[in-house]
Amino acid sequence: MRLSRIDQPMTQLSETQVVEAGKPHGRSPMSMSPDEVLTPKLSDSFAMDGRVLLIAAVFCLLFMHYNYLPLFHSDVWGHVAYGEWILQHGRLPASEPFVPLADGVPVVDTAWLGQVILGLTGSSGDPEWFSHLFAVTAVATLLVLMRVFYLQAGSAGVAACATVLAWLTGWTRHAVIRPEMFGSLCFAVLFWLVVRNDDARSRSGRVPSSDSEARPTAWWEWLAMPLLFAAWSNLHGSFVVGYAVLGCYALGRALEVLGESRSVGAVFNDRRFRRWVVLGELAVVGTLLNPYGFDLILHTFLFPANPNLNDVLEWFPLEMVSLEAFPMAASWIGLVVLLRHSRARMAASDILLLLVFTSAVCLRVRMIAWYAPVLWLVLTPHLGDVFQQLAASNRTASLRRAAQPLYVRSFRITLFLGLLVWVTFTFSPIARPVLGGKPRPADKVFSNDTPLGVTKYLRVHPPEGMVGNPQWWGDWLVYDGPPDIQVFMTTNAVHVVPARVWKDYLAFATAEEGLTRRLNRYRINTIVVCKKLQPSLEEKVRTMPGWRVVFEDEVGLIAQRTSMAQHGRRPQPNNVAHAALRASR
Repeated sequence: MRLSRIDQPMTQLSETQVVEAGKPHGRSPMSMSPDEVLTPKLSDSFAMDGRVLLIAAVFCLLFMHYNYLPLFHSDVWGHVAYGEWILQHGRLPASEPFVPLADGVPVVDTAWLGQVILGLTGSSGDPEWFSHLFAVTAVATLLVLMRVFYLQAGSAGVAACATVLAWLTGWTRHAVIRPEMFGSLCFAVLFWLVVRNDDARSRSGRVPSSDSEARPTAWWEWLAMPLLFAAWSNLHGSFVVGYAVLGCYALGRALEVLGESRSVGAVFNDRRFRRWVVLGELAVVGTLLNPYGFDLILHTFLFPANPNLNDVLEWFPLEMVSLEAFPMAASWIGLVVLLRHSRARMAASDILLLLVFTSAVCLRVRMIAWYAPVLWLVLTPHLGDVFQQLAASNRTASLRRAAQPLYVRSFRITLFLGLLVWVTFTFSPIARPVLGGKPRPADKVFSNDTPLGVTKYLRVHPPEGMVGNPQWWGDWLVYDGPPDIQVFMTTNAVHVVPARVWKDYLAFATAEEGLTRRLNRYRINTIVVCKKLQPSLEEKVRTMPGWRVVFEDEVGLIAQRTSMAQHGRRPQPNNVAHAALRASR
């Protein structure tokens, strides 16, 4: 314990004065004057400055954003249903369990562990737990990325700026609550391991002058790589982007050595090249620790070639009128500006990373989720160098003077930081299980386009036969609808159903010519319509002979056959699916 006088502010005392004030000088505690108090002797490392407070405020806002984000009505519920099915049956599904038209078609469940985690989360019976899991995972990913950027730049401010820029670059994927969020966390952890092993990305930016000066890889880093990929390959199929990162580092180092020595033998003798090759091999070995073995790797690489995905929006190539066009264009402009003014070194691996992941986004817009962190992994050293140039410029002298209070360390700021974290927790939905309170209403937990009324009606009036439904609502119908509901399509079944079934679904969903024939072919007795996205089908269903609307709200519509006695026989999905599969071959 040390003493300080309450009538003299701590900010006016030097450290030596504080220590001297804390010396007893032979006085007993009983002889102390009333204006002297006891204060704990804390390390100066607990004193924070204004920069830390600002960074913490940003992360608190991001956490609240994720925690309040409504649950989307699409494939998250299919993954939850898969997880619950796995937990109930104690095994992985051999074929699609929820879409009869895909019965018998083999399934490789690339995200089974992520689905089990979602299934366990859903077992609580409170859908807000999905928001809690999503918020914790998303913010943890950003914190790991900030740590990565800090290792590169050596500046908390630069690291925070790079983290926010990475978040803005990939903002079109922020509302995606699916096992992909676990893949993103694994991707960030991979960056952390990569930066630790990349000698050219030290805080000083100094590249080792000789191979012997390269930092040796710690034993736990050799072990962490296969363990990371073992978890990643079971959580989500995005582990292949990790292969791309390690491959770019190995190939980049090989090109650098080859350019310097003009000798292929020197490449294989290079310590850093061998390091990346071995880390890549360990990643592949770790990936093999999955229920499918090497088949999982083959399936994941061949998955984008599935022809059904060509009709799915997130698998479209990049177009400059799409939602992803703006962040991509802004990132390219930022790339040019930073490289124009930066003095930092551009490694061959950096160029390969930008080429590979930019090409990936141009081919499939969903790859922007992986492009964003890669972009700022490459650009953070350049961002830090530009910031250093600005700080040394006379033009920013007034700005530096204005920002000087942010650099003052104080225990008061530490207290404010703790208060900020506590307030964020108490005003977030995640606090309710701890502090109590009323749950949020359904219209605040779920997105506005979630067909809550549709599934409520179907649970009271279970449909007979197959339900013709929008693909993006199929997962919700399986999760929240009546038991054993037979849906036409789900998001998770798009790549599983035969090509003929998928084409028939697209024709049905857009009310193309021959709708009645398709309804009869698949013995569909109930139609669910999304009013917002299927106006043509809604208009057709309202006027179609032999059908009547039995339920309708602002979001959806349900129509059923009026002659159920003639069409009520349960369909034989096996025969339909197998015939379609033979036809597609």
